[in-house]
Amino acid sequence: MPPPERIDTATVIARAVSIVDRDGVDALSFRRLAGECGVTAMALYRHVRDKDELLDRVVEQVLGEFVIGPPATGRWREQLTEFFLQARRMFLDHPGIAAICMQRPTPVTAVGQIYERVLEGLTQGGITGQDAVYAFDTLLMFMFGSVLWELPRSELERERLLRLALAEPADTPQLIAHATELAHRNAADYYEQGLATILDGLETRRDATRQP
Repeated sequence: MPPPERIDTATVIARAVSIVDRDGVDALSFRRLAGECGVTAMALYRHVRDKDELLDRVVEQVLGEFVIGPPATGRWREQLTEFFLQARRMFLDHPGIAAICMQRPTPVTAVGQIYERVLEGLTQGGITGQDAVYAFDTLLMFMFGSVLWELPRSELERERLLRLALAEPADTPQLIAHATELAHRNAADYYEQGLATILDGLETRRDATRQP
């Protein structure tokens, strides 16, 4: 038998990210990762303590690369819009990471940096305290919802739903009236529209609280 491959922690985490990207988080096990790394499963414990730490390191690897960049510029709305557009694209490229973030808390440095950047943008827009936390959660859940909703859907599934509606037109008048729009939705356009709607609402609420 050939000698076991010598491997460092960075390579272990990179190969774990690759498994999650290709096959989803459920496919990531110590046995599978060991096979990818050419070592025994026990050898992985030199690099990570347990499965929880492995998942934390996987998230840190991907999000850490995302949050590295020049300081945000422009008005607070422009900052937040660009941030959440980029975040959506990143999670669409790494859907398994989105699933991990939704399934479990991941207290790593990169997550803290995301909190900091979003809350800083909201503060610049005059949204602070509890309102800022509500706004942060709303924006985050909308972004994750958009990603996880989009991944399994295609034009074919939408057309199947509409064919079912057409079979009972008396019961589904609104589905039929909006059939063209529903069947040919562009997920990126809808995400931008929804993001703008949320930010409009935040501005309206902020202005209402400022009035005497």
